[in-house]
Amino acid sequence: MHQQWIWRRSVVAGFVLALTACSSPSDVQGVDGQNGKNASVRLVPEPPGTRCPQGGTAIQTGLDDNGDGSLNDDEVTQTSYVCSGGTNGKLGGMSLVRLLPEDAGARCASGGTAVLSGLDANADGIQGDAEVTSTQYICNSGDGKTGKAYLVKQLPEASGTNCARGGTAVLGGVDVNANGQLETTEVTTTQYACTTTALAETTGTNSLIRQDVEAPGANCAYGGTAVKSGIDSNANGTLDTNEVTNTTFVCNGRPGVDGKNGQTSLVRLDPEPSGANCTYGGTAVKTGLDLDGDKKLVDLEVSSTQFVCSAANLFRTKWASNPRGSYDSGEITNLWVPVSRRIWLYKTSDKSHIKLTVSDNFRVGIGNNGGSGVYSVRMNGSWVGCDARQHNWNSAGWNQNYHFPFANVCLTDELPKGLYEFEVWAYSHVGTSHIGQATFGSALLLAEELDGSNPYAFSKAGTSFGSTSTSPVKMTGREVTFVKKSASTLLKVTLADTLRVGYNQNGGYGTVMVRLDGVNTSCYTGKYDTQGTGGDFHNPFVMTCVLPNVSAAQHTLDVTLTATSGGAAHLGWERSNPLLLVEEIPNTGLTYSNVGIASGELSGGWAGVGTRQILHNVSAGKTVKVTYSDTFRATANCKGNWGFFQLYIDHQPTSCTNGQYAWNAGAVQDHHHPANLTCIIPNLTPGYHSFAIWSTTQNGDAGCGSNHFGWNRGQNLLMVEELP
Repeated sequence: MHQQWIWRRSVVAGFVLALTACSSPSDVQGVDGQNGKNASVRLVPEPPGTRCPQGGTAIQTGLDDNGDGSLNDDEVTQTSYVCSGGTNGKLGGMSLVRLLPEDAGARCASGGTAVLSGLDANADGIQGDAEVTSTQYICNSGDGKTGKAYLVKQLPEASGTNCARGGTAVLGGVDVNANGQLETTEVTTTQYACTTTALAETTGTNSLIRQDVEAPGANCAYGGTAVKSGIDSNANGTLDTNEVTNTTFVCNGRPGVDGKNGQTSLVRLDPEPSGANCTYGGTAVKTGLDLDGDKKLVDLEVSSTQFVCSAANLFRTKWASNPRGSYDSGEITNLWVPVSRRIWLYKTSDKSHIKLTVSDNFRVGIGNNGGSGVYSVRMNGSWVGCDARQHNWNSAGWNQNYHFPFANVCLTDELPKGLYEFEVWAYSHVGTSHIGQATFGSALLLAEELDGSNPYAFSKAGTSFGSTSTSPVKMTGREVTFVKKSASTLLKVTLADTLRVGYNQNGGYGTVMVRLDGVNTSCYTGKYDTQGTGGDFHNPFVMTCVLPNVSAAQHTLDVTLTATSGGAAHLGWERSNPLLLVEEIPNTGLTYSNVGIASGELSGGWAGVGTRQILHNVSAGKTVKVTYSDTFRATANCKGNWGFFQLYIDHQPTSCTNGQYAWNAGAVQDHHHPANLTCIIPNLTPGYHSFAIWSTTQNGDAGCGSNHFGWNRGQNLLMVEELP
C-alpha cells in the first residue's frame, strides 16, 4: 500500500532575547548651533517576577544626554516590558522585538530608532518582515533639548477580546508634556502581539556570539567590528549565518588631526552566569575605546555593557517519547482513529532525518477469517510513509483472535528544522482491531533526530516481493552502500518490513537475512506458523542487529528471503515502504549482548530467559533506551492462552512488557514470530545496573504450554544505549 503524503510544519512560538547596541552615531545637528540629542534604547532581560511571571525583556528608552553613545541609568526616562507568555507553568508563544536605526525624514525629523515587534509565527527565532505587526519610532531631539519624542510603551495583555491567550499591548504616542513618560492621554496607537498555544517541556538553549571585521562603509564609516548574536538552535556550538538574530556594530573613531590617529573601538566578551541579568546565563558584551592604545579593553575603558542571554527552549530536541500510561485502544472499527500515542520533536537541522520507533501490540479481525488492519504513524496530521498492514487468514474458514507483538521503524525525508507532531492512528478492515493489549501501559512511540553526528545510510526502496525458493533469494531494492569511518566502531543494522511464510501450509516457515558484502551474517530471523490448517499471516516486524569488527571501508548490505518449507514467502505486503538502516555507532556509552542461543521451553511464573542479560554502568542524568530483538513463541500447543516477556532491571519488573495470544475455532497454536521490544527508562541512579529479559506463561492462572525464545534466530540482541 503506497500512501500519498504531504508534510506541513507545526507552528510554535519561540522567544529569542535580541539585544541591540547603538553604533557610534554622529551627533544630531540641532538649531542655533546646538547639537540635538540621540534617542537611545537598551534591552535588559527581565527575570520571572511580578511584572513578567515567565520572564521577558525590559525596553528602556531615553535621550543620550551626555553624548557617550550609551543609555545610562540616569538617562532612562521610560521602561516597558515584553513578557513571555504561557499558563499553568508552561511557556507559550513569544513576541520578538527588533531595533533598527531610523534615518531623518518624515517620521523622525532628526532620525531615531524604529522599534519593530510581532509574533515569531514560524518559530525560527528570527523576526522576519512578514512577522512584524507593529512599528513604532523613538525620535532624536533636534534642538539640544529634551524635545517632544515619540514614546512607546509595551504592557502585558491579559487573555480576553484583544488576545485570546494574552500577549503584549504596544502603545505609542508623542510625549506632549515632555516628562519622558507615555501618559494615558498621550496614547494615539495601540496594537497587540498575541500569545499562541502553550507548549510544555523547557530546557536551556545557549546563546552564541560571533565577531566579524566590519570594513569601512555604511555601517561604520571608519570600519570596526560586527558583533553578531543568536541562539544555537541546532546545538552545534557554532553561530551559523541563519541563526544570527542581531548584529551590533562597534565602530572605530574618526581619524584624528595633527597626524594623530583616532581611538580604536574594542569589544570584550565575558561569560555571564545565570542570575538577574540572564536567567539562563549568557554573555556580557562589553565595549569601549582603547584609550591607552594597548589593544586590550580593560575595565576602566568599558563604556557599555549589554547582555546576550541564553533562552528557554519550549521543547526537547534530539529525541522525544510518549510517557508511560494507559494505552489500550479499545475496539477499532473501519474508521481511522487516533490511539493516544502522540509526541512532539523539535528538529534542529534542515538536513537531518527523524527516526520513528514503535513498540506495541496489535490484533486485527477478531471473530472473522481474513481480517486485517493498518497501524499508521502520522506527522502533523498527514501521512508520512509509516503505515503497515497486518493480516490473518486460514483455509478452514475458522474465526480467529491473534494478539502479536508489533514493531515498526520508519525514517522521514529531510525536512526543514522546526517542531513536528507525530501521532498513531489505526484502521480495521473486516472485524475490529485492538492496539496495546499486553503492553500494560508501556507501548512506545519514539522519535530521534539523526543529524549526522553518527554516520548512517538507509534504503526505503523495495516493492512487495514473493518467493517459493528454498534457497536464499536477494530481495529487490533492499540494499545500502555505506562507508564505515572507523574500525573500532559498531554497525547497528535495522530492518523493518512485513513478512509472510508458508502460504496455505500448516507449519510453514522461512528466513530473512541481512548480508554484508554478499556474505551471510548473524543478522537473520525466522518465522513459523501452525494453526491446524493452511494459513496466511502477514506480520510487520523489526529486526535489530549489532555487527562488530567490521573494517573501515565501503560496504554493501542487502536482504535475502528463504521460503524454507516451500510455501510462498512474501516481504513488504501492504506497507508504505521497507526500511534498511545502518548506523555507525561508537563502542562506548552502550552495552550489548548479541549471542545466538535459543532459550528452550519455559513455563510457570516469572523467571529469567537464559543469556538475555547484561550489566551497564549508567551515567549521571542519562535516560537509557533498551532494545531487545529476538523471536518469541507463547504457550505452545495451547489455544487462547497468553505468554509474556518483560524487561527486568536489578531483578525487578519494569512493566516494559509484551505478550502473545493465539486462538482460532479449530486447533491448538504454535507461532514463532520476530519481536522487537524498545523501552525508555529514565531516572536510574548512576552506576551499574543489570538488565534482563524475563518470561511467564501465567496470566492469573496456572497457565498452559511453554514459551520459547530464539528459534531460527542469529542474534538475540539486548542493548542499552544512553540518549542525548
